[in-house]
Amino acid sequence: MPFAPEWAGETAHPPMDIFEDVAEVHVELEVPGMSRQELNIRLDRDRLSIEGFKHGGGDSECLRYICVEREVGIFRRIVEIPVSVDASGVRAALVDGVLKIKLPKVTERRRGVVDVPIDD
Repeated sequence: MPFAPEWAGETAHPPMDIFEDVAEVHVELEVPGMSRQELNIRLDRDRLSIEGFKHGGGDSECLRYICVEREVGIFRRIVEIPVSVDASGVRAALVDGVLKIKLPKVTERRRGVVDVPIDD
């Protein structure tokens, strides 16, 4: 598998898809109910890090849960990007509960850490 996401110790693990086309690498992460302020995206050379906190949706005064399937808590997903990307051109958007990150490919690898803002 060319992409190797890392995660350990986190209490939530949002599903993620990674795919590429000719021009870009695409990363999509399911984060329903989260705002862009609750997410942090960082590109450090060839490692993309996505962090956040998924809040619970249940009633805090509930006496007893019958079934709990939704994950809540801290998450961090780290992905090794196998191709060179233009860090200055990375874009992210939150669309209908899905965080969509686009990383434009380049032929020359660039160095450095870049915080990626999420578009409105």
